[in-house]
Amino acid sequence: MKRSAILVLLLATATVCAGPPGEPPKAPVSSPLEIADLEAEFATLIPPLLEKFNVPGASVAVLVDREVVLLRGFGRLSSEDNAPAVDAHTVFQAASLSKPVVAFGVHRLLVEGTDGFELDRPLTDYRPPDEPYDHDDPRLQRITARMVLSHTSGFPNWRPDNWSGDPKPLRIKSEPGARFRYSGEGYVYLQRVVERITGETLDVYLRRTVLDPLDMRGSSFVWEERFESVHAVPHDGKGRPQEKSRPEAALAAGTLQTTAADYARFLQAVLGRGPSDEAGESWLTPVSKIDDHLGWSLGWGFEKTDDGHVFWQWGDDGPFKALVAGSHARGVAVVVFTNGQKGLNVARPVVERVLGSGLTFLDYRMLDY
Repeated sequence: MKRSAILVLLLATATVCAGPPGEPPKAPVSSPLEIADLEAEFATLIPPLLEKFNVPGASVAVLVDREVVLLRGFGRLSSEDNAPAVDAHTVFQAASLSKPVVAFGVHRLLVEGTDGFELDRPLTDYRPPDEPYDHDDPRLQRITARMVLSHTSGFPNWRPDNWSGDPKPLRIKSEPGARFRYSGEGYVYLQRVVERITGETLDVYLRRTVLDPLDMRGSSFVWEERFESVHAVPHDGKGRPQEKSRPEAALAAGTLQTTAADYARFLQAVLGRGPSDEAGESWLTPVSKIDDHLGWSLGWGFEKTDDGHVFWQWGDDGPFKALVAGSHARGVAVVVFTNGQKGLNVARPVVERVLGSGLTFLDYRMLDY
């Protein structure tokens, strides 16, 4: 998670475009011939972008017809000499790409009927543990899981001094359910409820209900020693290595450590193939509205297009950037992980190549007022 009062999807100012001015928008990948050519095309497209934007490496997964058709790494784990090459099993910090996985885990509570869990029941009914929330505000009694997952809880993205070790009380900024307000804090609040209901820490619960059932064996919401040699090193905008974050405790808003191969398995389930098919299309139904084209469902952003809804989420942890998008109706999805601060400049043309250009969310700037 990036500590900032303003969250900006920097793709709006990326210098990479789908093509020269006047070039017709590219259509989504569809035919077998295009799929066969995709790896060669990316091998030409991605390495120059990595060099241009000082991003050492990227890992990409593409799904067509709900099948994984491409898993490929580009560049290296670090800018240091002789660093290992990135591949589909390189571990990246997923940042906010953690949130859809958490939402999937919340869905399992509904399927299993855990402790009478309901999306529209106030989360205070589940007696979350004592936390520095504004308990004097009666609006806290109205916040539900549905509101958290669709970013309408009314919480800000982060409370003041959230990272200082002495966090201030979390204040509600807008009426619960009334408007879209992106909130990592909302996910942390929901995490405390899930942990109280299940009696498990979030990482243990998600390992049992999501990661293991989907065979995401290379992923975890906490740091594991086995990651050390295969984890990408983060880099700043000038390509200088930065210190890795090694989370000892799970945070729903963004501590997932994962690979392109593992996230592809997760996307198969989201697209409607796997042990949890029922968590697909119903959880991609729009809930909250940002504007005429954009909004949020249960765990995913969405955009209305002529071919149905495109779901999406970006990840921004400073020197780690990631982007995922897909279409449930078309059975197509793509995820890109990068280990550089300017990595979204690499991810954008990859997403456009798979899903087609002209997507509004790629130019969306979101302010957390």
